[in-house]
Amino acid sequence: MTRTSIYNIPPLSWAFSAVFLISAILLGSLSLSYADLLQSDNIETINLYGQRTMSPERVQNLTEIYLGESLRNLNLMDIQDSFLKYPLIRSAKATRRFPSTLDIYLYDILPVAYIAIQSIMTLDEKATLLPLPDKGMLYNLPIITGINLDLQSAKVGEPIPDETVQMLVNFLKFIRKEHQNIYLDISEISYDRRGIKLVSATHGTTIYLGNEDEALLNSRILANFISDESDSGIISSYQYIDLRFDRQVIVKERKSR
Repeated sequence: MTRTSIYNIPPLSWAFSAVFLISAILLGSLSLSYADLLQSDNIETINLYGQRTMSPERVQNLTEIYLGESLRNLNLMDIQDSFLKYPLIRSAKATRRFPSTLDIYLYDILPVAYIAIQSIMTLDEKATLLPLPDKGMLYNLPIITGINLDLQSAKVGEPIPDETVQMLVNFLKFIRKEHQNIYLDISEISYDRRGIKLVSATHGTTIYLGNEDEALLNSRILANFISDESDSGIISSYQYIDLRFDRQVIVKERKSR
C-alpha cells in the first residue's frame, strides 16, 4: 500500500505570504507612481512677475532653457542670479509651483532721472549710473543736463562721482516724495551759477529755485503757489517763475499771440 503524507501549512506562513504579496503590489504601484511623477514635474509654464524693463527677447533667453527641465532639480539660486546680472533688476525670487510651473518674481529699480552723458542713461536714488531699459525711455522722468562727464569717469553700476549730480538726485528724491505733481511735470533739471533750474514738461515754464539749501524751501513755496493757481503741474500762463529772492515769487507772463 502506498503511503500518503499530508502536510499542513502553519497559519503564520499564510500570513507572511499575504503580506509579501501585498507589499510587492504596493511597491510596484509606487514605482509606477514615482515614474509618473518624474515625468509630470517637467516645467511646462514659466510665469514672470514684476518686470517692466527687459525686452521679450531677453526674457526668452533667460527662461526658455528651463522649459522641459525637472522642477525638483532646479537650482533656484542660479536662476535668480541670472536675472540679477541685468542692471535694472534690484531683486529676484524664483519658486517652484508643482506640478509643472516655475514662478519668478522680479523687482525693478525705479530710476530717479535720466542723464545725458554722451548718450541718455538713467540714475537711481544713489546716483548709480544705469543703462536705459531694453525698450528705451519708458519712464516720465526729468533729465539732468549741463553735466560735463564722460563714461570713463562714470561706470555703469557705480555712483557717479560728481557732487552736482549727487545734489540734483537728492533734490529730485525730495521733490518726488513731497511734491509729486511738480516732479512729474519736470522735463529738465540743471544747475549753474543761478542755482537749480527746472523746466516744465507740459508748458515749458522755467523755474529758478536758487542754490541747494534755498531750493528745498523754495520748492514748498512753489507747491503752495501752484495750488493757488492750478490744479496740477507747473503753471502754463507764465514764461518763468523765479523764487531766488527771499519769500518772493517773481513771474513773467507769456506773450499773447
